[in-house]
Amino acid sequence: MISSIGNNANTLSSVPANRNTDTLNRTLNQLSSGKRVNSAADDAAGSAIIQQFAAQIAGNGQAVRNLSDGISLTQVADGALSQLSDNAIDQRTLAVAAGNSTLSPEDRAALQAQSDALSQSSQDILKNTQFNGQQLLQGNGFTLQAGANANETIAIPGTSLNSLSSPSGTLDLSSPTSAGNAISALDNDVTSINSSRATLGAISNRLSASANNLLTSNENLSAAKSRIGDTDYASASSTLIQSQIRNQADLAVRAQANASAGQVLSLLR
Repeated sequence: MISSIGNNANTLSSVPANRNTDTLNRTLNQLSSGKRVNSAADDAAGSAIIQQFAAQIAGNGQAVRNLSDGISLTQVADGALSQLSDNAIDQRTLAVAAGNSTLSPEDRAALQAQSDALSQSSQDILKNTQFNGQQLLQGNGFTLQAGANANETIAIPGTSLNSLSSPSGTLDLSSPTSAGNAISALDNDVTSINSSRATLGAISNRLSASANNLLTSNENLSAAKSRIGDTDYASASSTLIQSQIRNQADLAVRAQANASAGQVLSLLR
């Protein structure tokens, strides 16, 4: 019965001491890691919110990369369309020249040869323009995951220009009449190409705007995540000092309690 005096004193004082030690260790961990929430035990609700923010931020980041790929795709396609337009304009110039009835057969044959070479160049552009191994000018459409969540997609419609006269190799410059027909056909080509370029330009602008919105969203989400999860160094430093003072005080009280218990025991003996 007598020997329990010292043990009871230690037991009673150990409860707040253990609690204070937990606080001290947690605060030291917060200060060293820079994070207020290092595990769910620190703040279960806060930890769940932080994980949700982290998933959204990571998803948005990947979506920005997807959109960047889409922008690159539209740029490659637009570059090809620009070359097609240049070829059609050059062929139109040749057709205008061929509309002159004073040309010799040799002159007209030379104009036809130049036009045919441009037609072959345009054929090659239509067949070989690719992005990451996929055809861009054969009517294939693309879908981009443009956000972190389901159904946040942007479609890039397919571009098909196989009906153009310029790459068909059928333009005839053998007479002023056929040259006039070629001029009309090439005017239609230029109009079709410009329309496709306008569509791609609008889509590229939309992709850029979406990427900028996601970047802004990520900045805001990161700030919110930081407010919840990062260490407030002023507050944590204050808590650390208080915990250290309590810890030192507890040690002193426990030492005094043990000494007092020892004195009581010596008197009882």
